[in-house]
Amino acid sequence: MGLLSNEKQRNRLVKFLQNHHAKLSALMYIVGLAWFLALAYQPFNAGTYFSENALLPGLVESELPHVLTKAFNLKDEVKAEMNKDQKVAPQSWIFEKFRALGLDTYRHNFSVIYPFKSISKKVVQGENVFAILRARRAASTEALVLSVPLRPLANKAKPQTGGGIALALALASEFKQKAYWSKDVIFLFTDYDEVGTTAWLDAYHESKSEYIVSEHLEGRSGPIQAAINLELPLEKVSYYNLKLEGLNGQLPNLDLVNLVVKLCRKERGQVTLHHTMEPKLRSYYGEGNGESFQEYKTALTTMMRMMWYQASGAPSGNHGLFHRFHIEALTLEGVKDKKSTRIHDLTASARIIEGVFRSLNNLMERFHQSFFFYILPSTNRYVSIGMYMPPFGLMAAAGLITGIALWLISGDEAAANAVEKEKEADPAGTSLDGSEKSKTKADADKSEQDAEEEDDEMDPISTTGILTVIPVILVCLLLGWLAYQGPELLTRIMPKFRIHTEDMVLYSMLAIYTAALMYPKLMTRKSGNPNRLIVDWRLLKSIGLISQSLALASISLTNISQAFFLTAFMVPVTTFVRPSSYRFLRWVQMFALVLVSPLMLMFLVGFITVWPQPDVFSLFLEAFNSTKELIFLSVMDNYLFNAWTESVITAIVFPIWLFFWAIPWAEP
Repeated sequence: MGLLSNEKQRNRLVKFLQNHHAKLSALMYIVGLAWFLALAYQPFNAGTYFSENALLPGLVESELPHVLTKAFNLKDEVKAEMNKDQKVAPQSWIFEKFRALGLDTYRHNFSVIYPFKSISKKVVQGENVFAILRARRAASTEALVLSVPLRPLANKAKPQTGGGIALALALASEFKQKAYWSKDVIFLFTDYDEVGTTAWLDAYHESKSEYIVSEHLEGRSGPIQAAINLELPLEKVSYYNLKLEGLNGQLPNLDLVNLVVKLCRKERGQVTLHHTMEPKLRSYYGEGNGESFQEYKTALTTMMRMMWYQASGAPSGNHGLFHRFHIEALTLEGVKDKKSTRIHDLTASARIIEGVFRSLNNLMERFHQSFFFYILPSTNRYVSIGMYMPPFGLMAAAGLITGIALWLISGDEAAANAVEKEKEADPAGTSLDGSEKSKTKADADKSEQDAEEEDDEMDPISTTGILTVIPVILVCLLLGWLAYQGPELLTRIMPKFRIHTEDMVLYSMLAIYTAALMYPKLMTRKSGNPNRLIVDWRLLKSIGLISQSLALASISLTNISQAFFLTAFMVPVTTFVRPSSYRFLRWVQMFALVLVSPLMLMFLVGFITVWPQPDVFSLFLEAFNSTKELIFLSVMDNYLFNAWTESVITAIVFPIWLFFWAIPWAEP
């Protein structure tokens, strides 16, 4: 009786999925999306706290002079030195200054070999400078890094970092006089931003890169536990902006973020995430409780901006390359806001950095206790992996439920077709268990006649079964491989046509994308209904939805933001697309699929990046140029830094999307 009861329950569950999977999927997606967005609401997230008590940030008292005259004097020297030649960074001047302090100072040369030789036939040379402050009472077994990117004044694309150079020199002079250091402090100045940082880290850890060739380091210390990257201008700043996102969506340990935020506030410095100012709402009982709509709106904006940068998979600063070697790092950027009345000079910045390094000096082991997977709706609130995975799981499972239901329906149809074929092959009426039923000769003749008429009406090629799906899957995988290898293959013939590399990469993507849009048309066969695709669309959609769910779940384990945006845009369309007898509905579904295609999503990113513009024409022109640059940079990041975004989009997301592109072309 128990077995029969379990079998009945299973059959009821199967019938329920087959009949109500569309409503269930829609409900799961809506609830999951609303739940995820509600995580920015303060009652649904948690306040930050220190898991690593050894940091002791509250006990750090600054020992620097109230007015750091060295920093101000060095600021003028840095400004004069950078004005001598605005196209060159002052590496030689920095080298001499650190050597005059008595530190172990070294130059580090590297070369950049571009993957596409047509960009530059010459090998680009770069030079880093670094100095090591040896701890007096330690054997150089551990180290901390203070990093500053070197940017010439002629480089207007990124903020200047002259203040960071002056501050690093002043701190090096002050740190040398202290005897409490238990870790070496490395002052690193990198050329070409992330490229120079990658070159130095590869040389430090003795790893090799095919496109970034580094010289051997003449001096080194022990394993690096943490790094702070400074982007401070020479002038005074209004607030400090934190950059956390690393390569492939990696984030620093939350304790390091909490440490920098706490010490910024201790020095009365305003700190933000992605330039989002937190409202200072006051209630009758004092500070705002975070439950007002304005506070929720600000928290949601902060959370979405962080996820937007993380979803790209590109580092938001030089700190993002340290995460590859399990080194916790972040970037502290000083921003000048003309509307703000707050002013912070290098003295405040010096006290903040001194406090951070003295706290890090207390560490007995690597960061490990706090969170590595989190989302920040503000600088003092966090959403952990245990909070955001359930709503994301609901969103991703919406497609999985429909995929399983279609698999069951396709299996039932296959079984029914098998029974029909068995009856056609046995007109005498032999049942599946071998028993024979009596049938009159007239009934048998009528059955044969009906079967012949049905065969005349039906297409001789079967429209169900795995054999109809395999060719489509192979074509989709082939197009995905071409999208992944296309830029490298097509740029080999670029010198013959004299086309810029950015244009060639974009044209190669457009060519493959256009070919992909036409592949269902090329695979159609003329039969009873012209231009229909011979495919078991339920089975194909089932395979596509299950593959999509597995891919999104895998991406979410490393980059939740990238997985969230892909799920939010793709799942509603891919879950409910199906063949239709009405041409209008068919074209609507195809249009929706085009909107959520990888290339159109890239264009949407470029569109949002350049918004707003004076007129519509300028908006689309700038969006096109931004998309071209975005695609080119994602390809370059793949070669130079081993970023995964381009590989994930072309080799995984694109082929899966092609599965669904064939469905509107199939016979309903």
